[in-house]
Amino acid sequence: MMRIIVHGGAGRWGAVNGDDVIKVLMDSVYKGLEVLEAGGFSGEAVVEIIKVMEDSGLFNAGIGSSLNIEGVREMDAGYGDSLGRVAGVAAVKAPRNPIKLAYLVALKTNHKLIVGREADRLAIRFGMEKIGGVPEKILNRYIDMITEKERIPEKNLEIVKQFYGDTVGAIALDEEGRIAVGVSTGGLWLKLPGRVGDSPLFGAGFYVSREYGVCGTGIGEEIIQELLSYRAYLEYRETGDVYRSVMVPLEEMAIKSPESAGLIALDKYGNMAYHHNTRAMAVAYYDGERVRAIISRKPD
Repeated sequence: MMRIIVHGGAGRWGAVNGDDVIKVLMDSVYKGLEVLEAGGFSGEAVVEIIKVMEDSGLFNAGIGSSLNIEGVREMDAGYGDSLGRVAGVAAVKAPRNPIKLAYLVALKTNHKLIVGREADRLAIRFGMEKIGGVPEKILNRYIDMITEKERIPEKNLEIVKQFYGDTVGAIALDEEGRIAVGVSTGGLWLKLPGRVGDSPLFGAGFYVSREYGVCGTGIGEEIIQELLSYRAYLEYRETGDVYRSVMVPLEEMAIKSPESAGLIALDKYGNMAYHHNTRAMAVAYYDGERVRAIISRKPD
C-alpha cells in the first residue's frame, strides 16, 4: 500500500499563482510516487517531494524562504519516520534543501536538533548543494514590508500574521508499511535573527509513531505552545480516527488562536486527512487511485 499527502501551507491563499501552486503540488506527489513505485523507502520519497517544493520558489521554503528582520534567509526543517529516526535543523543558511539535511542528521547522527552555523558546516561536510541568492521577488517583498511597517521586531507578530503560511510538509507510506514525515520552512517574515519555529521540533511541527504521522503549518509560536502535532497523535491514539486527529486539536486551538494552523495526517492503514482553521490550505495527495491537488477553503 502506497499513500502520500502533502501541504503547501495554511494561510490566506489568494488567487495569485494558484495554478502554479497546484502544478507544483501535483509534481511533488508524482515525484514521491516515482520513489515508492520503484520500491523506495518512504523517507526518501518525503525528501524528494519536499525538494520539489523547496526548489520551486513558490513556497516559504528553500529558495522561496522568507527573510528575517535583517533581510537574511534562515531556514528550518524536520524529519521523522516510523523506524524511530527523528531530527531537525534550524536557522540554516547554506543548504539548498534543508529537508535533506534534516534527513541526513536523522540517519547519520544520534542528534535530534542541530542549529545555525554548525548545521551549515555539517551540510557542507555532507556535500550538499548550496543555496543560491535570494530571488528578486523575495527581496522586493522584504523591502516593501520593511518600508511600510514599523520596525518593532520584539512584537512583530501582528505584522507577520498578514504574511504567514506557505510552509511545506509531506507524509508518505511505502509498501513495507513505513511512514515518514518531513517539513521545511523559511519561518515568519521579519522574525528576529536566530528565531526557531515549530517545523524542526518533534511534537510541535511534526510527529510520527509506528502507526501514524502528522505535520503542521501556521504560526510557529502558537503551534509550539500547543504541541499541536503531539496533540493530534493523542487524539488518534484515543480514537483511531485520522480525521478527528487533525480536526479536534485545530478547532480547540481556534478558540483562542483563530486562523492559526493546519494539519495533514496519514496512518499505516492508508487513511489520510487534512484540516485547517485558517481561511485556506494548499493540499495534494495520492489515495491509491489518483493524484489530486486543491486549495481547500473554509466556508464563509
